[in-house]
Amino acid sequence: MPNLGNGRVDAIEVVGPMTLGDAVMPCLALQWVPKPVRGEKQTVQRHKATVTLEPTGASSKLKITLTVSRRNFSGSDLADLTYVISAGAANDTGWDDTDYTASRTATAEDLKGVIDLINKLPGFKAWALHAPHSMSINSDNFIALAATNIKSGTGPEGKSEILYRDVDQFVDDNSDYVAYMRIGLPEVRDANAFEIKKIIGKITGNTNAVLRLYRDEYQEYGETAEVYIEATPSTSLTDHVDAHENEMSLYRGPCILEVRSDDLTAAEYRVHLKQASLGA
Repeated sequence: MPNLGNGRVDAIEVVGPMTLGDAVMPCLALQWVPKPVRGEKQTVQRHKATVTLEPTGASSKLKITLTVSRRNFSGSDLADLTYVISAGAANDTGWDDTDYTASRTATAEDLKGVIDLINKLPGFKAWALHAPHSMSINSDNFIALAATNIKSGTGPEGKSEILYRDVDQFVDDNSDYVAYMRIGLPEVRDANAFEIKKIIGKITGNTNAVLRLYRDEYQEYGETAEVYIEATPSTSLTDHVDAHENEMSLYRGPCILEVRSDDLTAAEYRVHLKQASLGA
């Protein structure tokens, strides 16, 4: 009998559910903390940052706007700074220059390009959630987000989860509708090894359907993905691993569980996994 949820470090952990919807499975995590910026006067206080998503904001494609609000010591508002990332045909190598005391613009082709640009901005931190780093942003098939305060990375709920896909419009490079879930230990961005006992679930819409589990690590961007599992998903509840305790295979995180098909309209999957390395 597996140790399921009883506090043991080798217990089986249930990850999920991976579902398909406009308000689930965000693609991007975002943080901001105020910090001094080279070239900016000491009297300037950066006190708030917001993010806005416009699916048709730049040449009818996705536009991401990060706004930093500032004031002086007396409390008077100063001009906001805006950093705008527009969908484009390629990832920028950087912003216009390294002066972040003025507004800037740049372009990105995929999720990693967005992450790289955000992480160059003072006080900002971004990383991938439930999408591969190679996921294209060069479309209008995302959900709009009005200007929203970005959470600070100093508390227990210190990240904003954003960038939701318009799932009945968004298609991948195979022109398929797709569901994604990122898996990692202890967090989805981490690379600890784990074992999988079950990948269990079902889909609605099974034409040319594929289920894949593959490694998707930031540092390996651009390399051929290491595919661990490939199977045909079913419209009835199916376990695609069903390993006994002594037969569980070892996987290197972080991984993406991907389910796609020509006519996918719904999906629900859970992964039962166990930490593989207990540490020293």
